[in-house]
Amino acid sequence: MLSGNPIESVMTPYPYSIEMDAHVSSAKAMLTQFRIRHLPVKEGDKLAGVITMRDITRAEACGIDTSTSSDVRVRQLCNTNVYVVRPAEPLVNVLKYMAEHYIDSALVARSGKLEGIFTFTDAFKRYADLLSGK
Repeated sequence: MLSGNPIESVMTPYPYSIEMDAHVSSAKAMLTQFRIRHLPVKEGDKLAGVITMRDITRAEACGIDTSTSSDVRVRQLCNTNVYVVRPAEPLVNVLKYMAEHYIDSALVARSGKLEGIFTFTDAFKRYADLLSGK
C-alpha cells in the first residue's frame, strides 16, 4: 500500500525552481512552458516559498502588472509559508497534514536542499493508480 511509503517514493524529483528576486514574468513563463502549477522559490540555497499561476492570476486581477515591462518580483507574489518535509516522511503523514491544513503542495528537502515536490496532482495520480490496480 502506498500510505506506508516515504514521500520520496511518490514525489516529483528535482523540480524546477526560481530565485526570489527573479522577475515574475519569468515565473509565469516557466509555469506555462513546463506545464506545472507550483514553482518552488529559493533565496540562494535556501527554500523560501512557492509561486503558482494562481498567485500570478490573482495579482493580475487586482491590477498588478506582471508583464516584462513591470518591476514585479517573485518575492512580491509568492507564498512564503511553505510545507517542507524530509524525503523519509511517511506519505500518510504528508497527506493528512495537507488535507487538514488545506495545503496543495509539499516541498521535499534534505538538509535544506530541495529534492522534490509533492502536489495534490501527484496525489490524484497515485490514487488513480491505486484504484486501477497499478
